[in-house]
Amino acid sequence: MPPVRVVILGSSFGVTVHAAGFRRHPGFVVVGLAGSDAERTRRRAAEHGIPEADDDWRRLLVRTRPDLVTVVTPVDLHHPMTLAALDQGAHVLCEKPTALDRRQAEDMRDRARAAGRVLAINHEFRFFPARRLAVELVRAGAIGVPRRGDILGRYALWTRPETRAMTWLAERARGGGILGALGSHHTDCLRLFFGEPQAMLASVRVQQPRRGPTATDPRTGTATADDACTVCYEFANGASALVDLDATAPYRWERFEIHGTDAALRWDETGYRLWRLVPSAEPEPLDIPERLRLTPRDGDPALLAPFGVMLDRLHDAIASGAPMEPNADDAVAVQTALDAARESSDTGRRVELSALASAH
Repeated sequence: MPPVRVVILGSSFGVTVHAAGFRRHPGFVVVGLAGSDAERTRRRAAEHGIPEADDDWRRLLVRTRPDLVTVVTPVDLHHPMTLAALDQGAHVLCEKPTALDRRQAEDMRDRARAAGRVLAINHEFRFFPARRLAVELVRAGAIGVPRRGDILGRYALWTRPETRAMTWLAERARGGGILGALGSHHTDCLRLFFGEPQAMLASVRVQQPRRGPTATDPRTGTATADDACTVCYEFANGASALVDLDATAPYRWERFEIHGTDAALRWDETGYRLWRLVPSAEPEPLDIPERLRLTPRDGDPALLAPFGVMLDRLHDAIASGAPMEPNADDAVAVQTALDAARESSDTGRRVELSALASAH
């Protein structure tokens, strides 16, 4: 099979991770790059050896007719871009959060099925070695019955107003906010251990509302998208989980824990070290088996190595019809949980996900 021809929509993360990952994979060739700034897009395309560049993504799709479109743009563009790519006959790799709401995510999934095309969702965090081993151990019964999950995250993104200018990331209507950016990954993580969440109670909030250097700077504005969230999940059989994220902290720190009836597992923010914990004993470091290890190159972005695993799976799905995971069903499930968290926060009530799904 000849290499899969790829167009990347998005010239920021789309270049630093997506373009770099596709260039290293022998099964893909990047033929086009779209971005909102024409000059910057042409420059970045030239730097990465991408032959076509355009600030009009629709025009680029028509001109290049790619086999695969990867959507790496603000969230409010995911739905129209994905549908346009599918309608043109391309497969799609979409960044997370998938869409603005569950209805859009379902529409994207259903259109992909009708077109007979792969729709993959870039939950590349799944492929960090510690998480993959933790999932295997829990499913093998190594900690007994899983009962509790805790994911805590502190990120120095919006520590002070001048630390970051006003962008789409601070606009709720465009899909910005830490709940979507990282809470989507963490929700996907919890689903692997506990199944689908049944209900949740959430606080999704803006703690640092002003963005931009000074009050008169044109890049200054007031954030409407969350920079902090606390979400309590309830699962079947009484299992529960907590995700607590704060993007206004002055430092970066993450911890992931899965507790069972017999033991617990913990991994750190690097995703490469895993510990088993039992009462009255020091944490036991666990060896990552060779088949799960990743070897990042010096200077690589942290997500590039797990993204490579994602691309292996995506190529197999396109080339041979192998099942794709994470896929569009995962996208709808995660999007439903995000919608429920926002509704819970807006109303101050505990939200049953089944009621939310039936209402849609």
